[in-house]
Amino acid sequence: MVSLLVVSSTAILLGACSRPTGDFGRAAPNVLHDRVAEDAGMLYRYSQKQNVSNLNQTDQEKELRDRGWTLVVPPNSEDWVGASKAQLKRQGLLKDPYATINPSIYYIYLRSDKYRSSETRYNRLINDMKSDEKLLLPFCKIAQQVLITDQERQAALARQQDVNPQFATGVKARVNENKSFVDWVLGATGRRLQAYQIALNALEVETPSARRQWDAAKAYEQLRRTYEELPSKCYAPEKPREEQIAKTSRIFTGWGLERPAPQK
Repeated sequence: MVSLLVVSSTAILLGACSRPTGDFGRAAPNVLHDRVAEDAGMLYRYSQKQNVSNLNQTDQEKELRDRGWTLVVPPNSEDWVGASKAQLKRQGLLKDPYATINPSIYYIYLRSDKYRSSETRYNRLINDMKSDEKLLLPFCKIAQQVLITDQERQAALARQQDVNPQFATGVKARVNENKSFVDWVLGATGRRLQAYQIALNALEVETPSARRQWDAAKAYEQLRRTYEELPSKCYAPEKPREEQIAKTSRIFTGWGLERPAPQK
C-alpha cells in the first residue's frame, strides 16, 4: 500500500513538472526531481526490501547520471520517449519504462509535424542520430571510469576489517546502482536506434529523396557501428589476476663498478 501511494503521488508530481535541462541537455538541478523524487525513490526501494545506498556521490557518479539523462531523454524528444516515466525509472520507481514504449512512435511524431518541406523530416532524423552519436562516447568514458572505481572500491572494502555491515551493504548497493544505470542508458539508446531504423524505412517509402536518404542512411550506419562498440567502451574491463614475478635483485648492479667474475 505504501509503495503504491509513493509511486502514484510521485508520478503525479513529475507529470505536472517535467525534468528541466541545462547545458547540452544535461539534467539541471531541481528540488522536485533531485530531492523529492529521490527521497520517494529511496522510500519505495526500502519498502520493496531492496538494497539502497545513501552514500554521497562522487563527482564522476554525478556526471555519469547527468550525461546518462541526456541520452535517455534527449533535448526535443520528450514528446515520444516518455520523459516522466524515465524520471520514475531514474529514481527507482519503475523497473523498465522503455518496455512500454513502441519505437514506431518516433515516426508518428516525426510525420505529424507539418513541415513545409518533406526533407525537413530527414534533417531532424539525421540531427537526432548525430546528436546521439556525439553523446555516446563521452558517456561511455565516464561510465568506464566509474565502474573501474567501483572495482577499486570493492577491493578496498574487502581489505578492511571490522567494517560496519550496514555500510558494506550500502557500498555494494551503490556498485549495483552504477552498473544498473549504465545498463539502463544503453538499453534506452538501443531502443531509440530501432526507432531511427523504422523512421528511415518509412521515409524512404512515404517521401523519397535520393540525396537525403543517402545522408540519413550514412548517419544511421555510423550510429549503429558506434552502438555495437559500446560494451567494450562503457564497461570496466575485467582485471587480470596479478602474477607474482620474481625480480632480479638490484643491490649489486647498476653501480658502474661491476666486473666479470674471474675465470679459473
